[in-house]
Amino acid sequence: MDKSTKNTSILSLLLFITIIALINSGQYLISPNLLVISKYFGFGKSITALGILTFSFLILSGVAMLIFGYLADKIVRKWILFCGVMIYSVSSIFTIFVPSGINGYYMFFLITIVIGIGFGATIPSTFSLIGDIVSKEDRSKGLSFFSIASLLGMFIGLGLATFTGSIDWRVPYLIIGIAGILIGFVILFFKEPSRIGKDYFDGERNAIDYTYRIKFSDLKEIFKKKSNKWLIINFVDTIPTGIILFLLFAYMEDYHNLSGTVPLILLVLTLISALIGTIVFGFIADNLFKKGKKKARVNLALMGNIVPIPFIFIALIIPFRAPNNATLEQALLIPGFVIMLLFFIIGLFINGAVNGSWYATVVDLNLPEHRGTILATANFFDIFGRAIGPLIGAILADQFGFLYGMAISILFWILIPFFWISIIKNCVPEMEATELIFSERIKNLRS
Repeated sequence: MDKSTKNTSILSLLLFITIIALINSGQYLISPNLLVISKYFGFGKSITALGILTFSFLILSGVAMLIFGYLADKIVRKWILFCGVMIYSVSSIFTIFVPSGINGYYMFFLITIVIGIGFGATIPSTFSLIGDIVSKEDRSKGLSFFSIASLLGMFIGLGLATFTGSIDWRVPYLIIGIAGILIGFVILFFKEPSRIGKDYFDGERNAIDYTYRIKFSDLKEIFKKKSNKWLIINFVDTIPTGIILFLLFAYMEDYHNLSGTVPLILLVLTLISALIGTIVFGFIADNLFKKGKKKARVNLALMGNIVPIPFIFIALIIPFRAPNNATLEQALLIPGFVIMLLFFIIGLFINGAVNGSWYATVVDLNLPEHRGTILATANFFDIFGRAIGPLIGAILADQFGFLYGMAISILFWILIPFFWISIIKNCVPEMEATELIFSERIKNLRS
C-alpha cells in the first residue's frame, strides 16, 4: 500500500472515531443529571419515566439500525452516514427548546426518538467502512477503535453533562448538535473505500471492483451460521452495563453519599482501564491469530466476560458512607471507596478483552456485503439489552432502592458466558468457509 493510501486510511479512521464518539456521547447525557431532569419534568424523585424514555430511544435506534444496516450493504455508505449524522445533530439542537413540565417531557420524548433514528443510521455504515480499511490480521486492533471511540463518547457525554449540565441539562445536547453539523460537512469530502478490503488494495485496488451486494435471499445464508446466531442474540452482555451506567450517579449519591465530580472521576478511571484493556487485548488477540490460533479472539472475549464478575460484584456491594460534600481527596481516605475503585478498574480492564475481539469475529465470519447487516442485527439486540437495563434498574431502584437496582446487574452478567459455547464450537469452520468463498470471488474478479 502506497504512502498516499495509508495516509487516507489514517485520516478516514480518525474521522470515523470522531463520528462514533460524538454519536455515542448523546446516550450518556441523562445519567449525571437524572434526578434534576426528573424534577424538571415534574416527576420528583421517580425516575421510571426517564427509564421508559431511554428504553424507547434505544429500541427505536435499534430498529433504524436494522434498516440502515441492510442499506449499508447495498448502496453508497457515505450518504447514509452523512444523513444519519445530520438527523442526529439537528434533533439534538432542538432539545434546547424543551420546556419544563409534562408537555416538555412529551416534546423531549419525540426529539429523543428522532435522535435515535440518526444514531441507528450512523453506526452500521461506520462499522462497515472501518472493516474495509483494516487488514484481516489486525482486525482486533483496528476494530477496537470502534469500541475505543464508543468509550470516548461516554467520556464526552458524561463530562459535558456533569460540567455544563449544572448550568442547564439541555446545554450538552446543544453543544453536541453543533459539533455534529460541523463534522457532517467533513463527510462530504470523504472518499468511500472499496468493499474489497485493505488486504487486496495494493497496486490492484483500481483493477478489482468488488461488485457483490447483499440480496434479500442472502439473509437466510447469513443466519444459517450458528456463530452468527449466538453473536446476535447475546444481548445479555449489554444489560449489566446499561443498568450500571444509568444508575451510577444516583446510586453513588444515595448509597455512598458521593455526588458532584467524584462519581464522574470514578467512572472516568474505570473507563480508561477498559480502554487500555481493549488496546492490550486487541494486540494479544491479533498476535495469537497471526500464529494460527483462530479461536484466540473468541477465547479472549469469553475470558473477558467471565473473569470480571467477582470484581464488579464486590465493588457494587461494599458498604461505606462518605461525609457530606466529600472531595476526591476525602473519598480516597475511605478504605471502602479505594477497594471499590480498584475492583472496578481491574474488572473493566479485563472486560476490555471482549471489545475488539467481538467486532473482529463478526467481520471474520461474514462476507463484505453482509457485514453491515449482521452488525446492525447484533447491535439491535445489544441495544435491546441496553434498553432493558435502565428500565429494570429504574423500576427496582424506585421499589427497593438504588443498591438493589445496581446489584441486579450481576445476575445478568453471570448468564453471559453460556452464550459463547456455540461460538467456540463453530467459529473456525464457519470462518474458513467464508474465506474460501471470498478467495474464489477474488479469483473470478481478477480474471
